[in-house]
Amino acid sequence: MDYNAAVEILDFLEKYDNHFRELRSFINEKQEKAWGDDLEWLLNSLTEEQKFIMRGNSLEAKRLLLFEKLGVKDYDSKRLVEECPPEIKGRMNLVINSIDDSISYIRETNKNVLELARRKLETQAELLDDSLIAGSDTYNNSGSKIKKIGGDDDNIIGSV
Repeated sequence: MDYNAAVEILDFLEKYDNHFRELRSFINEKQEKAWGDDLEWLLNSLTEEQKFIMRGNSLEAKRLLLFEKLGVKDYDSKRLVEECPPEIKGRMNLVINSIDDSISYIRETNKNVLELARRKLETQAELLDDSLIAGSDTYNNSGSKIKKIGGDDDNIIGSV
């Protein structure tokens, strides 16, 4: 790979890295809000998360076009670094490692947030079921509470 192509790739990858750094920060905040049960923030953040996804898809499409144009379409990150000119090899390696680290962090954190949400929903469902089983109050047409008398077999409806 010649120097100019390597610089063009490096410039693009640095922009890509910035995107992943921003996304990583957002995902980190999302995890904190999930732990804190900040449902309003989580709901409002869906639009911002969608913007990150769309920007990421756009950057990936641009990366594919750039790599094809420069003849490195099938290169993985290791090969990019190996064939990079020595004077920028260090920067190339740093930016690729940063992108890889961000992607790993984002995947793991998103998985943790989804698991946390699943566990919280299961807990809420169990609490709701327990409160219904424990006996919810029943009211008549005038709004008076119906009190149960004795066991379940004594009086199906109860008395007011």
